[in-house]
Amino acid sequence: MVNKKSPGPKTAKKKTGIVTAHAPVFGVNYYLGFLLALVAFLLYANGIGHGYLLDDSAAVTDNNYVHLGIQGIPKLLTTDFWHFSAVRLGYYRPLPLITYAIEYQFFGLSPHLSHFNNVLLFSIAVFFVFLLLSKVFSGFNPLYAFAITLLFAAHPIHTEVVDNIKGRDELLSFLNTIAMLWFALRYTESRKTLFLVISLVLFYLALMSKESAIMGIMLIPLVYWYSGEKSVKGLALKILPYLVTILLFFIMKNLLFETKNPVVPADPVNYPYTAELVRYSSAFMLFLFFIRILVFPHPLRYDYSYNQIPAVGWDSLLALSGFLLFAGLLVYTILEVRKGSRVGFALAFFCITLVPSLTFIITRGGIFAERLLFYPSLGFCFIIVLFLEKITRSDFSHPLPAIPVSMKGYLFMAPLVLVVFSLYAFKTVDRNKAWNDRLSLYGSDIKTGRNSAQNQLHYGSYWLRMANDEKDSTKKAQYLGNGLTALRQAVSILPGFGDALYWIGYGYEIKAAAHPDIKTIDSALYYYNYAVERAPTQYMAYYHLANIYEWLGRFDVASYYYNKSHEISPEYLPVARKITEMKEKRGLDVRSNPLIKQVTF
Repeated sequence: MVNKKSPGPKTAKKKTGIVTAHAPVFGVNYYLGFLLALVAFLLYANGIGHGYLLDDSAAVTDNNYVHLGIQGIPKLLTTDFWHFSAVRLGYYRPLPLITYAIEYQFFGLSPHLSHFNNVLLFSIAVFFVFLLLSKVFSGFNPLYAFAITLLFAAHPIHTEVVDNIKGRDELLSFLNTIAMLWFALRYTESRKTLFLVISLVLFYLALMSKESAIMGIMLIPLVYWYSGEKSVKGLALKILPYLVTILLFFIMKNLLFETKNPVVPADPVNYPYTAELVRYSSAFMLFLFFIRILVFPHPLRYDYSYNQIPAVGWDSLLALSGFLLFAGLLVYTILEVRKGSRVGFALAFFCITLVPSLTFIITRGGIFAERLLFYPSLGFCFIIVLFLEKITRSDFSHPLPAIPVSMKGYLFMAPLVLVVFSLYAFKTVDRNKAWNDRLSLYGSDIKTGRNSAQNQLHYGSYWLRMANDEKDSTKKAQYLGNGLTALRQAVSILPGFGDALYWIGYGYEIKAAAHPDIKTIDSALYYYNYAVERAPTQYMAYYHLANIYEWLGRFDVASYYYNKSHEISPEYLPVARKITEMKEKRGLDVRSNPLIKQVTF
C-alpha cells in the first residue's frame, strides 16, 4: 500500500524578494480573509452609534433628491455631488448618493445605519485586499498577505473615510477597484467570461463612486505584470476592455451630468495653493507630509485647510526635499518593477494611487485630507512588512511547518507585526471617538488646529447653534461668547473670510432676538453685508438679511434679499416658501435693491 502525502504547495527555485514563474503556489486561505474582515469591523464598531457631521449635510441631510428615496435615483444620476451646497465642482459620484437614497427609502434619516454600512463596506474591502494580495503573491505563505492586510485594516489614516458617512465615495471606489483587480486575475486564471464581466462592472461602479478610480487603469497592468504577463502586447490586450469601460463611463457622464463647465471657486480656505509661485512647491512639500503622517499618524485631523499647512515656495527645504524624494522614489520604483520585486509592487501601488491626490493639489491648489491616503496606505503597509521581513530574515516562501530553520524569522517578525498593529489599532479606536458629534470633533481638533480658519469657523458656529436653542440666558451668553471668540479668530487667520463673517452676523442676530437694540441689529446687518461682499454665493447671508428686514417692516427689501438667496440656491426650500408668501400676502416680488437709489438720466 502506497502512503500518499497530503498535497502542498509546489516548490521550485525562487529568488528572495523576486516574484518568478517558478515560485511555489499557495491556495487562498478564505478563513484568514474572514478573520481580517472581522478585525476591521471590530476596529470601527465604536463609531456605529455616531451622528451626521461635516459634508454629510450636502450628501444626505440636506440632499432633497436623496430624500425622494428610490424615486430620486434618476435625479442623482445627473447631479453634481455638491449640488445642494450651491457650488458646481464637477464631481460626478452618483453611486454613493444612490446608496444614501436606498437607505432613506427604507429607514429615513438613520446615521447609525449609514455608519454601520460604512464599517461593513470597509470590512469587505479588507477581505478583498487579502484575496488580491494572496492571488498576486501566490508564491508566498498566506501569512504574508495576512500581515500586510492586518496593518492596512488598522492604520489610523482611514478613520476619516470610515467614520465620515460622506466618506462612502472613497470606500466604494476602493472596494470596487480592489475587487475589480481580483476578478480580473480570476478571469486570466480560469478564462471564464463571467469573471471578466464582473471585473468590468466593478470598474464601472468604481468610476461612478469617485472619478479618481480612473487610475485603476494603471493598476491592471501592474497586477498582470506580477502575475506573469511580461508581453507589452499581452498587457495592452488585457487593458483594452477596461479602456472601453472608461469610454462608456464618460459618454454616460457627458449625456447625463448637469455640470458641463465646473468652476473652482476662489476659495483660499479649501484651495490655498492656487498661486503659480507656490502650487508645485507646496505639492512636493505636502508629499513629504504624506510620508510623515503615514509613518507617524499623529495628530490626526478632520481639517488641514488654510492656514494649517502654510504654502511654501521653492526656497523651502521641505519643498526641495519632497521633490528629490519623489523623483528618487519614482526612478527606484521603475527599476524595481522591471525586476519584478515585491518592493517594486508596493512602491508602484503607492505611487499610482497617489497620482489623483497630487493632481488635485497641483491642478486645483486643493488641500491635504487624510482620505487622499486611503489607497496609498496599502502600498505603505506592504513596505512596512517588507522592512520587518528584511530585518528578521523571515522566509515566507515555505509553509510554516516545512522548514524549522525558517521559523526563527517568523518568531521574531510576528511580535513586531503585532506591536505595529496594536499601536495602529489603539489610535484608530481612540480616534473614532472624536467623530461622535460636532463638539467632540471640532473641540478635539481645535487643540491642534488653532491656525485653521475653518476649524475655528466650525467650532464657533457650533456654539452659536447651541446659543440659538438655549433658553437659559446665562448659558446663552456663554455660548455666544465661545462662538464669537472662535469666529473672530477665524477672521484674524483669514481676513475677509466670508463664511465666518456670516456666522458673526448670525451671532449678533441671536443677540438682537434676545435683547433688541439698534446697535446689535446694525452689527448683524453689517456682518451679513460684509459676508456677501466677500463671498457672493453665501445665500444664507442673503436669507438672514431678508429675515431682519422683514422683522423691521421693510418688506420690499426683504423680498429683494429672498430673491437673491433663491437665485444662488434654488434648492433651499425655506427661501422658496418665503418668496411665495411675499407674493401671496404682500404682492411683492422685488428684483432690484430698494436700498440703492436708482439714478435715471
